[in-house]
Amino acid sequence: MMKALNTMVQKSLLAVSVSLLMSSAFAGQVNPEIEQLRQEVNELRAMLQADIETQKSLTQEKVEQVTPVITPAPQSIQQVLSKSGTEFNLYGYIRADASYQIKGASTMYNNISGVPLEHTPEESAQKDQLHSTVYVTRFGLNFKTPTTAGDVGGKLEMDFFGAATRDQFRIRHAYLTFDKWLVGQTWSTFIAPEYYPETIDAGTFVGSALLRSPMVRYSDNLTANTSFAVSVEDPKYTAATDPDNKMRLPALVGRLNHKFANGSMLSGRSFIAEKRTNNDSEWAWGVGFGGKYQMTPDTLLKADYYHVKGDGRFLLWSNSGYVIDDQNNMHSNEFDTVSLGVTHQFTPKIRSTLAYGYMKAKDDNRFAELQHNSTTQNKQLWQGWVNTMYNPYKPITLGVEYVYGERETFDGRNGIDNRFNMIASYDF
Repeated sequence: MMKALNTMVQKSLLAVSVSLLMSSAFAGQVNPEIEQLRQEVNELRAMLQADIETQKSLTQEKVEQVTPVITPAPQSIQQVLSKSGTEFNLYGYIRADASYQIKGASTMYNNISGVPLEHTPEESAQKDQLHSTVYVTRFGLNFKTPTTAGDVGGKLEMDFFGAATRDQFRIRHAYLTFDKWLVGQTWSTFIAPEYYPETIDAGTFVGSALLRSPMVRYSDNLTANTSFAVSVEDPKYTAATDPDNKMRLPALVGRLNHKFANGSMLSGRSFIAEKRTNNDSEWAWGVGFGGKYQMTPDTLLKADYYHVKGDGRFLLWSNSGYVIDDQNNMHSNEFDTVSLGVTHQFTPKIRSTLAYGYMKAKDDNRFAELQHNSTTQNKQLWQGWVNTMYNPYKPITLGVEYVYGERETFDGRNGIDNRFNMIASYDF
């Protein structure tokens, strides 16, 4: 009713205004009575406009009472500015994983180097099992504080994928950055996770690495498209990879990166580290080359290669770095790995990856001879996998993956890994 009345009054005012203008035009002069009427019309128009604005305000208040309004927190929930001027950005995801193990290791994630050997009691017992977990759920915090000398930044990232029980809180990344320096724990400079084919498995597959090391790193640009990094890293030795180790020196690691105009990238990496026990010492070393190539706007190729001698911690699913003989002398393992995969974006919401990983240990050296009958050391490993990822909405990822792989010990025995992986993840 109010709307109809307002419309009628507006039309009446318009008619009166037009009549006054026409009368003035014909008269050729301004009549005092007409001028007074014109002023009264203007006042009435102002009162009507104020009444319309009041009605709009009341209507909006009623709508807000029945409809919840979602508004972002200051600078969004992901970005917060503290009183000291430090900028914090929260990120992470809530992730649920499941796997159906047809044949292989009785673990939630990949363990290709330790799958049961064929024709053993373990092989019969560890098959047709369903596993599920949420402990890869992750959250992190990026921060930056401006100072008179420049910005001081850093990262703190955590999950529940602890190495001991796989259900244990742990710190993944924790470091500070200033200018061209980084101090703390993050990805080793020797590895390149950005070049590994996409997988659902949080443990990744053969030919990949997830080593995060305490380090001091310096990086800089050589040209607009070429950069380098040099670091000294605590190798975090373990009894499994480096028996009886008595670490004395950190590893020295270097990396060179180059990017192309179409988004493709290449890198070369190397490291050298001392391996030392109470009775002997050797130098371990390794090189790595890898990159990604944008074949078409929707198709991406990734590849990475490593050759390592005397170290078993940088690359996953490799053997121990060395073995100690009965004279307490060290004998190094030497191996090569390669991973290759192609990812195609079929639609804005669906992508798929087909990939392969391979590890081959040198089998004509003293290490292979001493480990000939070992059930834990391998002559070669391989895995192939195919997956499909679906993003129905921006923060949601659903995926399914099939993987098949085999391992072969130095004495020719084999083990098989055969499973399906599934994922549901919410990013924030």
